[in-house]
Amino acid sequence: MRYIEKNTDNQIRLLKTEMLFTPLLVFLPFIVGVIFILDWFNRGFIPGDPRFNGELVIGFIIIIGNLFFDIPFIKSLKKFSQHKK
Repeated sequence: MRYIEKNTDNQIRLLKTEMLFTPLLVFLPFIVGVIFILDWFNRGFIPGDPRFNGELVIGFIIIIGNLFFDIPFIKSLKKFSQHKK
């Protein structure tokens, strides 16, 4: 229960770690989604091969899911950093 108590050093460390990993959590899935879409474009769209349409779907799912996760995450971090000041 020591980790759940408010205003503990562990909670502050966890929040600092989360803030350090924010660029990784935001940009890495976006980059992976773009790689899937570019791969679909180069292997599927240009030659006209429909076998690569799944990569387009996977790329869009990753990007859209990332947006739904990241918008509230970034808003909460902004609110936390404003509250902290």
